[in-house]
Amino acid sequence: MAKSRLKITFIVWAPYQRRAEILAEQVGASIHFIYHRRTNRLLGTTVAYAMQALRTWRVLRQECPDVVFVENPPIFCALVASFYAQRYGARYVIDSHTGAFLSPKWRWSVGLHRLLSKGALVTIVHNTSQEKIVKKWGCRYLVIAFTPGSYPPGEHYLFDGQFNVAVVSSFREDEPVDLVFKAAALLPEVSFYITGDCARIAPSLLPKKPENCYLTGYLSYERYVGLLRGVDAIMALTTGNHTLLMGAFEAVSVGTPIIVSDWPVLRDYFSLGTVHVPNTVEGICEGVCLARREQMILQREILVLREQLEADWVRKLAELQQLLRER
Repeated sequence: MAKSRLKITFIVWAPYQRRAEILAEQVGASIHFIYHRRTNRLLGTTVAYAMQALRTWRVLRQECPDVVFVENPPIFCALVASFYAQRYGARYVIDSHTGAFLSPKWRWSVGLHRLLSKGALVTIVHNTSQEKIVKKWGCRYLVIAFTPGSYPPGEHYLFDGQFNVAVVSSFREDEPVDLVFKAAALLPEVSFYITGDCARIAPSLLPKKPENCYLTGYLSYERYVGLLRGVDAIMALTTGNHTLLMGAFEAVSVGTPIIVSDWPVLRDYFSLGTVHVPNTVEGICEGVCLARREQMILQREILVLREQLEADWVRKLAELQQLLRER
């Protein structure tokens, strides 16, 4: 684990975020997941952000970090970090996710994002499409996609199918779970284990779930890793372009072949050990069948991809540490 002599605090306005946890560990930062549950859609969100801002300020005043890492979105977290940095002579780093650039919800904040990035020590982006945006802003940036973590062996998971697929999901709007259900119905010899909080799945979708699809619900970390290690392939799908998927990076880390949506950015990053599929029932079916036929080849390739991505991470981490050491 890479350590820094600086005092670093990482703030995330979410119940949990694995990428942030890994990145904080690698740079030697304390991490705080600050989240206030919403009571209603509009007023609840406003109150929640206000409460999270107050809790963030309290944490920063208690820890007095030299550098503050913040995840964006929401942009308000970065705004609090910039206020703290200006008042107490600290610096801040913005870890900007795809939603910060492309989500309709946060489109209004792009101008503020640009302003805050100009004052930041560095803005971390996840792929080349985001790189093009911040490069035009004239701010310092660093592209960091893969963040390798130390994954435990995990708990043993019992499987039913001849070929088992873990579908990494949080039931967001960009995840075509309905297509997975339809594809699974055509592949009765394959078992699909769909992760995520079942309370978030659309009620109208539940009756369409075939028998060979298993909703795992929220899993403990040990059990989740056990699932990822035990299946024959890990599926992570998105209808959104320019999106890198944490589930796919987790698959690389545990050495399990991947099935992902066929987007250019995903082809670039997951070039080995991966089956790229269109977001259609036929495409998913063909992709699963291909992963099954080529399982041994994909298994060898995913280990090669892991070596390549880990080597790239070492270089990017060294760049980040150099920036943190600058005064």
